[in-house]
Amino acid sequence: MNILIHIIASILLVFVIRFFDKKTDIRRIFILVISSNLIDLDHLLANPIYDPSRCSINFHPLHSWYMFPLYVLGSLWKNYRYLFFGIILHLILDGIDCLVYF
Repeated sequence: MNILIHIIASILLVFVIRFFDKKTDIRRIFILVISSNLIDLDHLLANPIYDPSRCSINFHPLHSWYMFPLYVLGSLWKNYRYLFFGIILHLILDGIDCLVYF
């Protein structure tokens, strides 16, 4: 269910970005925002890979708060801005999950 929420929120983010940025090709926005979910690859470093009772924030290296400033700085990089917007959204959703379920 959690992955479904992340994908739906990412697709909504694509349309919000498209509303404000009509110049950029929507396919490019879509690819970059959906690619931001690849941040979950760091789950492969954990044992077990998926544990529903574990909060991702500060457990997985790419999901840590010390990486957050790098993602904010990355959002200033014009070519990959939407990738980093997607990563920030992903971290916010994971943070909400931690507050709600843990």
